[in-house]
Amino acid sequence: MDHRQIARTLASARVVIGAALLVAPGLLGGRWLGGEKLDRRARLVVRSLGARDLALAIGTLRALDQGTPVRSWVTLAAFGDAVDAAGAALAWPTLGPARAALTIASATTAAALGAVAASELD
Repeated sequence: MDHRQIARTLASARVVIGAALLVAPGLLGGRWLGGEKLDRRARLVVRSLGARDLALAIGTLRALDQGTPVRSWVTLAAFGDAVDAAGAALAWPTLGPARAALTIASATTAAALGAVAASELD
């Protein structure tokens, strides 16, 4: 898989995740963060995360499709993933080991793949 395809795959996954968090923040956020029901403040944060992911994904996909510079989009997405991993590590006691480990593993993987892809783009 070449670096453009890695960027496209990460962005496509980000579209699905971002849209799902926007549409069902209580359901998905509750499963991710724990607890049966998230309050309005928590749903706001989950929706905001979904909007961030969706915006980064759309920007990346648009740049890839139009042949315009894509490195910045992929770099910003990788940075967001790295911050997600760090945040999950800091929240380990609250999230619990399973949720924290899953978030750290997935976010770290996406951050690393994105960083490598970004270094080879444009």
